Amino acid sequence: MQPLRKDHADHYKDFVREEFSTAQSQIQQEICEKAQAKADEVGTTQFAKQLKLDKLIVEMGKKEKALRDFQSKKQSLENDLSFKAQRIADQISDLFNQTRKMRKWDMQAVNLSIKDNHDAVEYITKKIKKACYEEAETHVRKNHKLYHALEGKRKKSLNILMTGSHIQPTLVELKREMATANIVLDLPNSLLALPPK
Repeated sequence: MQPLRKDHADHYKDFVREEFSTAQSQIQQEICEKAQAKADEVGTTQFAKQLKLDKLIVEMGKKEKALRDFQSKKQSLENDLSFKAQRIADQISDLFNQTRKMRKWDMQAVNLSIKDNHDAVEYITKKIKKACYEEAETHVRKNHKLYHALEGKRKKSLNILMTGSHIQPTLVELKREMATANIVLDLPNSLLALPPK
């Protein structure tokens, strides 16, 4: 009896592996086809019933539909409210900016925008507060007599200094003029050669 040579043994090992692999693939395909046929026969609905999930699945479907309907309505309502608020914001921006230009307020144009992370009411309220202060300051300045007289009093004070007169009458006159502007020229009376009070 002759023993199996190594090259013959290797050949038959490869042959056996290939044949068994092919057979296994065919059997696996047959199993898959029969399993699919059985699953189709039973059906998803029937199997869910066997698992006692059918009623829960129906209930979940109702809740999911209600959620989708709510989200759709919510989005529609949100868009509608945002659109209406933005229309009013645009009107406010236009009116404010027209007045800003006409009254020459020292601020940039406003552009109100309705956004999730932005408080438009607070923004325009701050701008109105600033504009109100500007208007009030202009009004107070316009009616402030000393403010308007101040430049004239400054020029007159400088002219008094430039007269070339003696120092004593010059300082007396300067002190008097500056006092009309509520500015104290604090000089000792001895320097002004004024009699003591």
